[in-house]
Amino acid sequence: MRILIPARSGSKGFPGKNLKLFEYTARTIPQDLIGNVTVLTDDPEIQDLCKKWNFKSLDRPAEVSNDTASTKSLIKWYIDHHIPSEQMDQFSPIVVLYLTYPERAWSEVNRAVSLFEEMGSTSLLCKKEIETSPFLILKEESDLKGSQLFYHDLYRRQDYPKCFELSHYVCILDPRCINKLNSNLYDRDTIFMEIHSNVIDVDSKKDYNSLGWNI
Repeated sequence: MRILIPARSGSKGFPGKNLKLFEYTARTIPQDLIGNVTVLTDDPEIQDLCKKWNFKSLDRPAEVSNDTASTKSLIKWYIDHHIPSEQMDQFSPIVVLYLTYPERAWSEVNRAVSLFEEMGSTSLLCKKEIETSPFLILKEESDLKGSQLFYHDLYRRQDYPKCFELSHYVCILDPRCINKLNSNLYDRDTIFMEIHSNVIDVDSKKDYNSLGWNI
């Protein structure tokens, strides 16, 4: 298992977010896996924290550190520049841990790895139950009008297909298949592990404070 932790320095909605959240994820990683962790960051303070936790850190270049860079582009940069091509066939899956899930227990990572191996998959993400079906949601248009996100003529709730919310709570992928995935790290073959609907993805100070922690 190779563990990648994306940790960009910038965050418009919550400045310093990854720095504040770093140790919540760091302390969950078992001692015997410390040597498998690589943190991809452009933040000198996070690089210093990596030394404290004995994690390897790589300085991510500007082109995969700006606001518009996807995590896929970052992982692809890592694969292209830090996995020798002759090792790709023997290279183990990559587990990506976003720092924005500070409540994530290692038992959940183990559950995801077990499911990934059991299903023989090439990629895994997570899913959360939703309260409102997307079949009831319209895109807002001008002049007080609305349009369907996708065409349907269903009106009975029992006829709506079951849907779920995508989550990057745990992400696992085969590095040989990175080019098949979209910018959100999934394709038609991705499997989705169910997680509790109350799991918080910290994107703002409000999210952070909802955990009961002071900034």
